[in-house]
Amino acid sequence: AYFEDACRKVIVTRARLVADLEALDFEVLPSAANFVFARHARHDGAELAARLRERSIIVRHFRNPARIAPFMRITIGTDEQCEALIGALREILA
Repeated sequence: AYFEDACRKVIVTRARLVADLEALDFEVLPSAANFVFARHARHDGAELAARLRERSIIVRHFRNPARIAPFMRITIGTDEQCEALIGALREILA
């Protein structure tokens, strides 16, 4: 029961996070995992990851291979953590 509840929460939070990222002009690759890959239309993934780190929000950025370099790997956290991420991205992108 615990596992099923945890999976359900991740799925709901992931769907909300994807919608919020897409509303901010991110392309989000399809995911059935506890993370998503997202890239912004006008901002480099490395730059965004560094700006988020300045706000104590950690996302993964892979420089290699080149095909995923524009993307950030964002782990699905709690609702509050995802809200903090979206709030920080709104400030960065403004």
